[in-house]
Amino acid sequence: MKARALILLLTSLLAVAALADAVTISAPWLVMDPGARAGGMGRAFTAVADDVYATYFNPGGLGLFSRRQVGMMHSDRSIGEYDMYYEYLGGAYNLPDIGTFGLSAIYHDTGLIPITKDDPQPLGYMSTYSFSIGASYGYPIIPDVLGVGGTVKYVYEHLADDATAGTVGGDLGVLWRTPLPKLSLGAAVMNIGGDLDYSGGGEDATDTASPLPRMLKLGLAYEVPFTERVDPDDPAKTTKLNELRFAFDYTKYLVELEDDFATEIGEAALSAGAEYWYAGIVGLRVGYYYEEDANLQGTSFGVSLRYAGFQFDFAQVPEGELFGMKNRFSLSYMW
Repeated sequence: MKARALILLLTSLLAVAALADAVTISAPWLVMDPGARAGGMGRAFTAVADDVYATYFNPGGLGLFSRRQVGMMHSDRSIGEYDMYYEYLGGAYNLPDIGTFGLSAIYHDTGLIPITKDDPQPLGYMSTYSFSIGASYGYPIIPDVLGVGGTVKYVYEHLADDATAGTVGGDLGVLWRTPLPKLSLGAAVMNIGGDLDYSGGGEDATDTASPLPRMLKLGLAYEVPFTERVDPDDPAKTTKLNELRFAFDYTKYLVELEDDFATEIGEAALSAGAEYWYAGIVGLRVGYYYEEDANLQGTSFGVSLRYAGFQFDFAQVPEGELFGMKNRFSLSYMW
C-alpha cells in the first residue's frame, strides 16, 4: 500500500512536470532559494524540508511537520553602486489530524535604476521590484512516513511604471521517509501556472507573455544514526549529542526541452551538502552547487545557533560570476 501510494504521487508529479515545456521564462528570481540553512548545505533541501522553508523547497515536507514556526531571511545582493535585496518571511502552523498550513512571502528589490539619454547625468530613476505571496498546505498520507503538499502563490513583477505583470502559480511536493532507517526521498514541481504578460493584456499579449521558471527537483537525504545519550536522572529521557545529515538535490529547469532524453537529463543543476549539530545548539554546514548552463558553481558554508526555540543561521553562498559570494542571515522561532 505504501509503495503504491508513493508511485502514484511521483507519477502525478512527473506528469505535471511534462506539461511544463517552456522556451523563455520570466521572474528568474523565483529560482533564488531562500534560507541560510539550506544555502549553507549547497541548496540541497528537497528531501530535508523539515522547517518553515518547506513552503519554498518542498511543500510535501509540511505534511510531516508537526510543530509551529515562523522565520525570516535577509540577503544583500548588491552589485557595486546598485543596491539589491532578497527577503523572505514565512510561517507554518500544524493542526493535529488536519495538517500543516503555511504562509510565505518573497520580496526581491533590484533598487533604483538611473534613466539617462545623451547626458550621463540621470534624468530620473525607475524602481524595479518583484514579490510573491503564497499559501501552502501539507498532509501526512502516512503519519511520520509520507507527506504531500502544495502551494498556491501570486507572483508580481514591476520592471517599470509601464511594464508590470502578475499571475498565479503553484508548487506540488512529496516527502517520503523510507523503510531504510534515516533515508528520505523528496520530489517537487515548482512554479507551474500562468504566464507573466507585461503588455497590459493588449493585442500583443501573446507575443510578450512568458512562463514562470518551472522546474523539477528530486532530493535524497540521509541522517547518520548516532547513539542517543540517556539522562542518568531519568532513564526514559534521551538526548542527541551529535546529529549529522547528508543531502543531495537534482534540479531540472523545464525550459527549452528540445534535446534528446539523455542530454536533457544531463543538463541539470546538482547540489550536495552536509549538516552537523552538536547538542542541538551549534550547527555547522558545508555544501557544493554546480550548474553549468548558468556558469554557477562553488562551495557554501554555514553556521547556526539554537536556544529556547530561537535559531539564527548564517551562510555564505556562491551566486555566480556577477554576484560572487553573498551572505544570508536567517532567524526563526519554533514552538
